[in-house]
Amino acid sequence: MTYKPDAPGIYQGKQVIINSDRLLFNAKNDSILLFSSKAIGFSTNGSIHFDTSDKKEGKEPSKVIINSPNIYLGLDYRGDLPTEPAVLGDYLGDIWLSDLLETLEGLIDDLITKVSFISTAPGSPTGPNPANKGMLSLRKMQIEDLRSNINLFKSKITKIA
Repeated sequence: MTYKPDAPGIYQGKQVIINSDRLLFNAKNDSILLFSSKAIGFSTNGSIHFDTSDKKEGKEPSKVIINSPNIYLGLDYRGDLPTEPAVLGDYLGDIWLSDLLETLEGLIDDLITKVSFISTAPGSPTGPNPANKGMLSLRKMQIEDLRSNINLFKSKITKIA
């Protein structure tokens, strides 16, 4: 798992403890910066809120940026870090699934209009026409191309539970 700091009552070293009914830090003209060599932990019995203002005229829109080589959202059912990659929705929905649906539509059209069956004699059972293999090879290549691109819509950074 990841580094977990000792609780304040267990830690054996110099520490500053501020204990009050409420704490307020306000930077009127610039920023509040927190630095640590190992971890910064936020803990509450309630909720944690990160709020930004709406876009102001002439300024770029507000945003929340999390920049890390690995981002984990939630824990799995055992309490461990998740391993399931998040999905890149635009690529999955706009490109990959759209290509999949086009391929399926083309396959259906091929089956309706191009696939043929042959029989050796009138009234005998029919079988697939060997010419179908060549005609359907394009669809097989398209499906293989889709299969090879599945990993492109999985995030390499963000894992979810």
